[in-house]
Amino acid sequence: MTAQERPAPSQSLRFPRRFRLGRSRNYRYVYRKGKSFASRSLVLVYLRGKDLKIGFSVSSKVGNAVTRNRVRRCLREDARMLRPRLKKGKYIFVARVAAARCAHEALAREMYALLLRAQLLKEEGEA
Repeated sequence: MTAQERPAPSQSLRFPRRFRLGRSRNYRYVYRKGKSFASRSLVLVYLRGKDLKIGFSVSSKVGNAVTRNRVRRCLREDARMLRPRLKKGKYIFVARVAAARCAHEALAREMYALLLRAQLLKEEGEA
């Protein structure tokens, strides 16, 4: 099947550019001004803002390129699923070395627990 024959992924399955944190200076700003919440294999750095932006940081300490990309894909997928429930602001999810040995489900639970602890999930009636 060629690239033109493949069906385009629906918008709900993608992680749109408008939700990405983007440039290095944005990461530096959130690291400098934001508040952090840590767990065994993830760290969440959050800064209040007027729109929702999410970034991911997986250093070379986590593992080789294959491992880092696997962890990043898992984090991106979990954030995509939680995106409608997140409060507005700038988020950075930093993977620790332990994230390389975690299953996808464990990372998802840990991300959810961090967001709960930081009180960054919208209430049921919130828009």
